[in-house]
Amino acid sequence: MDPRELPDTGALEELWLEATVNDQRRPTTALALIRGDHDVWVAASDLEQWRIASPAGAPFDHHGKAFYHLESLGISFELDRRRSTLGLDVPAALFADTRLEGLRRDRVPLTPSSPGAFFNYDLSSTHSRGETRHSGLLEQGVFNGWGSGVNRLIARDTPTIDQPAVVRLDTQWRHDNPDSMRTLRLGDTTSLGTAWSGGVRFGGLQWGSNFSTRPEMVTLPLVSVAGEAALPSTVDLYVNDALRLRRDVPPGPFAIDEIPVITGQGQVKLVVRDILGREQLITQPFYSSARLLRAGLKDYSVELGAIRQDYGRESNAYGRALGTATYRTGLTDWLTTELHAQVLQDQQMAGLGGSWLLPFGGVMHAAYAASEADGRQGDLKTLGLQRQGWPLGLGVESQFASEDFMRLGMHQDQVLPRQQHRVFSSLSSGQWGSLSLSYTAQHFDDRDDIEIVNLGYSKGLGAIGHLTLSALHFMENGETALRAGLSIPLGMPRTRASLSVSERNDQRQGSMQIQRSLPIGRGFGYRVSTGLGDDDHREASLGLQNDYQTYLLEASQRHDQTASRANVRGGAAWLGGALFASRQIDGSFAVVQLPGFPDVQVYADNQPVSRTNRHGDALVPRLRAYEHNRISIEQADLPLGAQVGSLEMQVSPYYRSGVTLHFPVTQSRDAFFRILLESGEPLPPGAVVEDARGERFPVGLRGETFVTDLESSNRLRALWLGQACEFTLEVPEIEDVFLELGDVICHGVTP
Repeated sequence: MDPRELPDTGALEELWLEATVNDQRRPTTALALIRGDHDVWVAASDLEQWRIASPAGAPFDHHGKAFYHLESLGISFELDRRRSTLGLDVPAALFADTRLEGLRRDRVPLTPSSPGAFFNYDLSSTHSRGETRHSGLLEQGVFNGWGSGVNRLIARDTPTIDQPAVVRLDTQWRHDNPDSMRTLRLGDTTSLGTAWSGGVRFGGLQWGSNFSTRPEMVTLPLVSVAGEAALPSTVDLYVNDALRLRRDVPPGPFAIDEIPVITGQGQVKLVVRDILGREQLITQPFYSSARLLRAGLKDYSVELGAIRQDYGRESNAYGRALGTATYRTGLTDWLTTELHAQVLQDQQMAGLGGSWLLPFGGVMHAAYAASEADGRQGDLKTLGLQRQGWPLGLGVESQFASEDFMRLGMHQDQVLPRQQHRVFSSLSSGQWGSLSLSYTAQHFDDRDDIEIVNLGYSKGLGAIGHLTLSALHFMENGETALRAGLSIPLGMPRTRASLSVSERNDQRQGSMQIQRSLPIGRGFGYRVSTGLGDDDHREASLGLQNDYQTYLLEASQRHDQTASRANVRGGAAWLGGALFASRQIDGSFAVVQLPGFPDVQVYADNQPVSRTNRHGDALVPRLRAYEHNRISIEQADLPLGAQVGSLEMQVSPYYRSGVTLHFPVTQSRDAFFRILLESGEPLPPGAVVEDARGERFPVGLRGETFVTDLESSNRLRALWLGQACEFTLEVPEIEDVFLELGDVICHGVTP
């Protein structure tokens, strides 16, 4: 008979027992129904409390309460009537599932942009062959809550017919919407698309996805890994042997979802350690590729405008109108599809492609596109396979194009290679270095084919430096170019020496170089280079950098010809009603405001970046858009009387925009003085002084008191034994931290 079938409820014994689950030292009291010594039922509410999943079968109803038979659930138990205990041995699979998030980052709260502007300049003066030429690259930018706009132009002092004195390069307004991860660009930009669609510069409108506005967003397919624990445990998650996550899990099955991984081949490893110190190891291989999108994720772009012509030579030369659309979607975590179409005057092209994650690791991609131009039809086919891994990586790519195929960026008389193939491989070893081998071939109908084999090797030599070797063989003419390079650290900050030699067609060249790169902050750098073998060139440069500008002086000599160049780069920003000089502003920035606190060091992510000026303002450049940037100030540079609410603030600016940061720091005015009544007697001890905010300060012997956070003029009241009087305290505008103001008369004593 099924033990759950109870013919006689009178045969059941009710006992309150102290129950333990899997020997955990946290017993709970539970009501059990017992028949003999082998049949035990417990309430559904107790199963839920113990995180044991509710069974699918119907429960036994006892006085309106659901009970389940332990043995039928697969739960072993030990019943001790004398001690009134019930020990349960529950398999891990019977516990409710636990789901944990992986390394998901919270969304960054953005800092609204303040209206402002910036300006960058890059000015050069070059002297060569007895002639001196001047040029400059200038950029102007504005921003507000609606986005940011930039305009770039180049100016020359020696205009020609093809190159006017001033040429506009780009003008663009950009509006980002991080909530929807979309961006609208109006003006000059470059077209987006696929790897096979081509591209051009154009002026017009571009609207579509922009995942960079949400840096915490992972677009690649994520990895999930699962396990189970019989006892409370700690789980350590490793990705490629690097610890990424540590979590405590209760008994039962668990899964860690949304584990971001790097591209290529790798392994996720879980080390599950229970409270008794026992360990179990769970491993799971993975393969990830930037060609793939997460399941359900969509990436798209729409563009309308006119193709830019003679870029860098003409300011407003636009040609044929164009319209393009691109759509990519992750159908599954292993399949991503892409569609693209482009329409121009007398030219159209459309195609589709896809990328597949292969079961053995690696990604295969393929695409087909068809075009029509001036009544001629053509097509393009691509196929490739890539497996990026360690220690071995392999890949092959092929492209087949008909003679009449046309796409963006091609001229009417331009023809793609009839066939194009590339095979590449890499072998990496921490001990022996890295070896790479590639073969590239292009086959044409109207000119000679191109076939190139490239072999490369690199190895770190520890403190000695880094070695690189390469051989490039041109199969069409049998030529081989050899090159060797050695980079050596010199033990000084940012300073390295390098030696390179090469040979081709019996011509040997080489160079020796010593270089010290510019620091992030203030400092200098230099580079000295001289040729070896058949190369007699000599070059030298010196760079200087401060908070406002970067200077570069260069000189070179080759075959008795000398040339020199002087360059200065810098910028300026207007924000918060003030103008600031700065190095080039190529990203977002902030203005720190500390009114009344000059010469205070300001840090960005613990790196010194600037000091406040005489007004207490400082410009902080090179901030990362849409990410956390930690801005802090040096407490040691503040006066002793400063009241500091916070020394650090987090800022997340929009793209190429500025924000104003008001640090909660004020100058406190504190004073020591003695209070006398109109009779000349001091205020009695135990009295208090009350300010306008209701703050009270005690009065000591001889009527002496110390009051903090005063204004320049203060109306104060003294209270004692039911009496009161008032007085006005004037505080001078001086920088002393501790002021002694002498005697003060308190007037109008009231009972």
